[in-house]
Amino acid sequence: MTETDSDTPVMRGNRRVLCHVDEIGEAGKGFVLQRIFKDKPDAKMPIFIVPGDEDGALYCYMNVCPHQGISLEFKPDTFLDVDRKLIQCSTHWAMFRKDDGYCVKGPCVGKSLTQLPVMIDDDGMVLFGA
Repeated sequence: MTETDSDTPVMRGNRRVLCHVDEIGEAGKGFVLQRIFKDKPDAKMPIFIVPGDEDGALYCYMNVCPHQGISLEFKPDTFLDVDRKLIQCSTHWAMFRKDDGYCVKGPCVGKSLTQLPVMIDDDGMVLFGA
């Protein structure tokens, strides 16, 4: 069971299981985390993961454009440009580097996406948290 299967998060220690690495497509995968804040149980956190350019690297960010606070994806699980080189905002065409979320083109040049920690466990499960 993964984050997308249930409202109850599956945990490994203090890290949340998101999915298996094979479930992350070429253009990324989005999630809406629930029960992430103890003092705000109904709050939701939209995030996404994109594959890096090096073998096996993954990068996780808040799904919020720093320009106007809107979601980035064109359609579900589509966060990268057509060349799969940069993260692209579907509304204002801002372009962000995959490895650090820094905006290199568009209305928010110089700003960055909020990066979040993820890791891949020995069995290929993607874990959220530090």
